[in-house]
This record gives sequence, structure tokens and C-alpha cells, in this order.
Amino acid sequence: MPEDTGGKTQNPEDRTGIAKTGFHRKLNPWIVIMGSVFFLFFSLFLFYLGNLHQSLIFFLLFVNAIVSLYLRKRIKTMDKLVSLKRLSGGFSFGLLATGLWTGLLSEDMHMFLPWLFFYPLGVMLYFGKRIGICSALAFTLVTIFLIICADLPCWDAGIIRIFKLNMILTLVIITALSLMNEKIRTGVQDDLIRSQNEYKMAEKWQREANAQLQYEVERRIQSEKLLSQSEGRYRALFEESAVSLWEEDWSELKMYLDKLSRDRSDDPNVCPIRNFQEIAVCQEMMRVTAVNQATLRLFGADEMTSLMNNLSHVMNPQTTQDYLRNRIISLWETGRYQAEIDVHTLKGEKLHILIICTVPAGFHESWSRIFSSVYDVTQRAVMEEKKKRLDTQMQQARQMQAVATLAGGIAHQFNNALASIYGNLDLIRMKSQLPPQAQKFMDSIDKSANHMRRLTEQLLAYARGGKYRPQKISVRDLIHSVSQSGRIRFGPAIKVSTEIRADIHMIRGDITQIETVIAAILANAVESMDGRGEVHIYSENRWFEPGGMTGHSNLAPGNYAVIQIRDTGAGMDEQTRERIFEPFFTTKFCGRGLGMAAAYGIVQNHGGMIRVDSAPGAGTCVEIWLPGMENRQTVPES
Repeated sequence: MPEDTGGKTQNPEDRTGIAKTGFHRKLNPWIVIMGSVFFLFFSLFLFYLGNLHQSLIFFLLFVNAIVSLYLRKRIKTMDKLVSLKRLSGGFSFGLLATGLWTGLLSEDMHMFLPWLFFYPLGVMLYFGKRIGICSALAFTLVTIFLIICADLPCWDAGIIRIFKLNMILTLVIITALSLMNEKIRTGVQDDLIRSQNEYKMAEKWQREANAQLQYEVERRIQSEKLLSQSEGRYRALFEESAVSLWEEDWSELKMYLDKLSRDRSDDPNVCPIRNFQEIAVCQEMMRVTAVNQATLRLFGADEMTSLMNNLSHVMNPQTTQDYLRNRIISLWETGRYQAEIDVHTLKGEKLHILIICTVPAGFHESWSRIFSSVYDVTQRAVMEEKKKRLDTQMQQARQMQAVATLAGGIAHQFNNALASIYGNLDLIRMKSQLPPQAQKFMDSIDKSANHMRRLTEQLLAYARGGKYRPQKISVRDLIHSVSQSGRIRFGPAIKVSTEIRADIHMIRGDITQIETVIAAILANAVESMDGRGEVHIYSENRWFEPGGMTGHSNLAPGNYAVIQIRDTGAGMDEQTRERIFEPFFTTKFCGRGLGMAAAYGIVQNHGGMIRVDSAPGAGTCVEIWLPGMENRQTVPES
């Protein structure tokens, strides 16, 4: 099926074009970056050789690459990006072709010959299939002509012909290979789109299966209608049913809708309701004639009168309007209605209900009787939400385990390298006499090796495979040590304040790892404030009881020392906050994204938890819960 993109239907060719655009949008900046280094090097090298003409060409290429990268960061719309790409790319490849052709005709021909063969591949990668093919073919034809016309060194005539033939064949082959590469790449993208279409077809089959299931539900409802032919038996079934049942009289509403349909000459199969003002009129014509005992129990009402008088508390006005409009339209057009909505009992408790409304046989013309069945599916909705939350936690746990495995592998490789370094240092020190300068270098190597050894121990401890060195830690000393150690560079416009309770619990753990956690959170806070703001560090004792905090059922009950770090930075939206602990997830520059994931793993390994509350523009609050050493399982006094 075509994708729904803002109301416009996309065929597979459109989706293929979007995929190609995304590919080139990611690839082109890397081509420009690598090309800029090449341009700068050759500009300086040719300037050194005294070839000012070629040096100027490559310097202009370098300037064009830098300017295009800068403008690309500032431009947001796709049309302007395409125009920028065409202008800067055309200018750049034009200069490059000019430089290569003039080099081919100059005395420095040997310097430019190798790069002739990379030009078709480069222009194909940068511009894609259409413009790239034309540019590559044009360059190849012009270059072949120049090769044929070029004066070569005083070689034998046969050697010159062989040399030119070899160059022409090589250029043609590379151009052909570039075309084949582009065709293969676009073919892979088309296969991906085809797979996506097959997935959507599977979704269609699933919807058809759901429709079949819905058909079975309707057959059951029809069977219930046939069982209610006897009024006495129906009343007994109605009152004693465990399902919430409503009986309504819409005869006045049916006459009103029939009149509207005739006056407006509408299609009789289309409901004449057009606006919410008419919905309010229709609502006055609906009469609830009876509800059963299950309905009163479901909504917490003593009798039908109290329920009818307080229906405005059951549903909010906006939900009521939408619900009534959809219900009237569906019953008019199909004779049935089904929906799931959120309501409240008269006591304020939230319910998620499934409503099935039907016009029974024999009442389609008058609507004097409308049946509604209401099913309480609150527990199902809660279970689905719980399942979704557990799936998220399981996925996060797998990601944390993956990072721990990676950290352990890297740490063991570091250990092997450090063993070799320490061994060679010991062998060198066994010599009786070493120059003072050599001893200075040895001390520097030893210092760096010790630093790497401590870092390796941290990695091993995080991966639960290293030497974990727990000790008794003062939270007050821990906070002062990190905030005043200089590890975090607070700007002059950032105010840091601390508030630590005097009776804060002592904790037990690896002090280096806990310091790493606090330092990572403070670093994120400083970066979010863009050089100006306030960081407040607060600590207190709290008691945790299972079930008292959503999403943390695995935390052991007892006393905890809670370290709260609040900043006035930019904050995060809900989607970013949910992914903050994912390995390698970052909203910053490349090379980041492990700080919070490592902090999460360390705190989990210490039997604690991390909570993050944030909103765009409202700053971020991070709470670190660590088990206190005092009264671990003693319930606090109320």
C-alpha cells in the first residue's frame, strides 16, 4: 500500500526517490570534507612548486567546500539545499575539471594523470544518477580528446600510442564501473522499498483478519438479538446481565434526521449532521429508557436517576460531542457503532470502556429502541500499558548489557597492552645507568600507564568483571569532592549551589564510579545551559516502598540517600527523555552518548536507580537513589 505522507499518496518510485535523496544527503558532506583536505594539500604543494595557476584553482576549490559546508548548516529547506548542492558542486567540479585538463596539457602532466580516473566516480557519488552520468560522460569524452591531442615525452611513436590507448581504456572502464556501481546501489534501494511494500501488504492482511474477527463479534450480537424476542425473558436477561446494558429511545431524533435529509436533498445513506450545533440539538432528543444493575455498579450510582443527572461528570464535553457525532453517523449509515473511550465513575475513578451500539431488527425505521453494551476493559488497557513498559525496560536492559560486554572486552584488551608496557618499563629500569632525559620520559610513560590502569579498572568494574572496591562513603564529602575538583568546568555565569541534609545516610560503593556518575550528570547540566544558568545539588534521605513509584518495581525496599541535581538548562521533550539512557544515544556532536548509559549501569550495579524529570524550556532534574547503610529494612516512623 502507498504510504500516507501528509495526505499525499506515494508510489514506490516516489519512495525510492526519497531514499536516494536521503542517501546523497548523508554522503555528500563526507565527500566535501574529504575533498577539502585534498584541495588544501594540493594548493599548498603546487604553491611550493611555483605553479601559481594550479595553486589558485585548488585554493578556490577549498574555499568553495568550506563555504558550502557552512551554508548547509544554516539552510533548513530541501529546495534551497538542492540549489546549494548544484551551485557549489557545479562550481567545484568545474574548477576541478579545469585544473585536471590544464594539468594534462602542462609539463606537470604526470602529477594529474592519476586523478583523471577518479573524477567520474567522484561526480557520480556527489550528484547521483542523472547529473552524475552526464557530467562523467562529458568529462570522459573531453579528457579522451585531450589525451589524443596531448604532446607526450620523446618516446617511441608505438609506445606513445600504447600509452594513450591504455589511458583511454582505463578512463572508459572506470567510468563504466562508476555507472554500474550507481545502478547496483539504486537497485538495493529499490529492493528495500519493495520489502517495505510487502510489509504493508502483511499489515493489510492483518486488518482483513481483524475485520473477520469483527464480523464474528457482530454475529454474536445478532444471536443475542434473536434471544430477546420475548419481552419478559429480555427484561430478565437485561437486568441480570453482568455486562453494562443501556436501552435508549431515539424516535424523535430519527424524525429530525429524516427531515434534515429531505430538506437538504442529501444522499439518504449519508448522515445529514454537519456541525456541532446540530449535535447539541440531537442530544436533547435522546432518551435513556433503562439501564441494568451492572451499569449502576460500573459507574458507582445508586439508581438510574442519579446516573442520568451526573452524566456530565462521566464524560468531558469535548469527548461527549465527538462521541455523539460519531455514534449518530455510524448508526445512520451502518446500523451499528463500536468505540473505546475513557470515562469516569461518579466517584472520580477512571475507566476505559468498549461501547457497542446496535439498532435491533424491526426498529431500523423508527429507532424507538437502541441497544448499547458497555464493557469495562480498564484492566486490559492497564495490562497493555504494563506490557509496553516491561518491553521497554527489557530492551533497555539488553542495551545496558551490550555496553557492559563492550566495556569488558575493551578493558581486557587494555590490560593485555598495559602488561606489555609495564614489562618493558621494568626491563628498561633494570639498566643501572639511564640518562636524566630518558628517566624523565620513563616517568611520563609510567604516569600515563597508571592513568590507563585506573581507567581499565573502572571499565572492568562497570562491566561487573573487574575489581570492585566498595567502601563507606560520605555523601557530603562525595558531592564536595566532585563539584570542587575541577573535573567539571563551570562557566563564570553558571551558579552552583548545594543543600545537603546533616543526617544524610552513609552509602557503600566504589567511590570512583559514583564520582563518575555525578560528574557525567553535572557535565550534561552545564552543556544544557549554554554558559549561563544555575545548578542546584540537593540531598536527603528517603524511604522506598515497592509499588510506590511506577517503573521501579525491582528496587529493594528500605532507606536511600537521594542526590538531586537540578539545572535551568534547555530541558528535554518526552521522546528524548525516554531514550537518555540508551547506549550511544546523544543530541550532541559525534563521539558522545555513553555517559548517561554508563551512569545508569553503575547505579544499577550499586542497587540504586536514576530518575529524570524534564520538559523543554523548564530545565532538568536528575535523582540518584543509592542504598543507605543505616536501617536498611526498617520501616520509617510515620
